[in-house]
Amino acid sequence: MLRRSLDLLAPFGRAVVYGAASGEPTDVPVTGLFALRSVTGFSLLALRAVAPKQAREDVEEATRYAVEGRLRAALHARLPLTEAAEAHRILEGRSQLGRVLLVP
Repeated sequence: MLRRSLDLLAPFGRAVVYGAASGEPTDVPVTGLFALRSVTGFSLLALRAVAPKQAREDVEEATRYAVEGRLRAALHARLPLTEAAEAHRILEGRSQLGRVLLVP
């Protein structure tokens, strides 16, 4: 997915990698960056290690927003737990536009 995303970037565009569930992000061809594109990574664990005070403040702010009802997550599908296989098909298809919720 990252390779395909890189091909879609405009000059000076940037892809932000925040996970590597489908493999190592190191398979990005360096020549793909020659078109004035960039790839940068983000990790909450790294942020916590480098800037613990900022990370704590950010988590506290996000928690406050959640408690106040200011955060909303888009819901793509709500499925009973017995339909976990369907939830996996949705996620593997990468077509969801929000969370896929399994309800016990």
